[in-house]
Amino acid sequence: MTLSRFPISFHDGHVALGVHAEAGTDLPRALRAMGLTTGVPTIVTVSAGSRPAQLARLGPLLEKVVVAVAEQVAATVVDEEAGGLAGALGRAREGKKAGFPFLGVASDRHGPDHLDPAHTHFVLVPADDEAGIARWTASVATAVAGGNRSVALAAAGGEGAWDCLAAHVRTGRLVMAVARSGGVADHLAAALAGRPADSRAHALAGSGQLVAVDPGRGAGHVANALRSALSRPDALGPAVHGPQG
Repeated sequence: MTLSRFPISFHDGHVALGVHAEAGTDLPRALRAMGLTTGVPTIVTVSAGSRPAQLARLGPLLEKVVVAVAEQVAATVVDEEAGGLAGALGRAREGKKAGFPFLGVASDRHGPDHLDPAHTHFVLVPADDEAGIARWTASVATAVAGGNRSVALAAAGGEGAWDCLAAHVRTGRLVMAVARSGGVADHLAAALAGRPADSRAHALAGSGQLVAVDPGRGAGHVANALRSALSRPDALGPAVHGPQG
């Protein structure tokens, strides 16, 4: 299929770039068609299903951790369009006049009214359920990272976050859970500490690919942990293609 980029215009005047992907698409090539650089440190935000009150509390953390670290290490930030953090992260990015790419992965079954204009780029994929979008998001993040490090940062999160986390673990990606942020992230932190938690959290903790960070120790502590996790190359093997069906 043609991998030409196309503009996506929003009511506020913002224009993002997009590409369509399908099973078998060469994702690194599709990303480069939008002018994105692959083989860079990659941060994936996971917060699907979070309640508005939870998201509101995450604003300062996004600014002092995700935005700051992405700028420092020249990372690309990827999120699932339904994740919930896009608006808050976009505002933090704009407030700091940050220049890192902010890539959303969203279903191609809907129009631009369903996309968040906080993003600079989009990969539109043939899926409209949470599990399908989660698989695509994990594949896109791996394509962005190439041979570099990538981290899925789990903050709050509701039922939809479980599919996202499972998909990232299957790719071998490190999951960093922000304790005390509520929801799924708190279950992950509890499981890692050996405390009672959702059985899915214990299963993910058993993968050996989870760590927890405590924002109670300060945003600097969380930022340092994320920066450290993104600090060295991590070979991921051959070229990455989209999910096969």
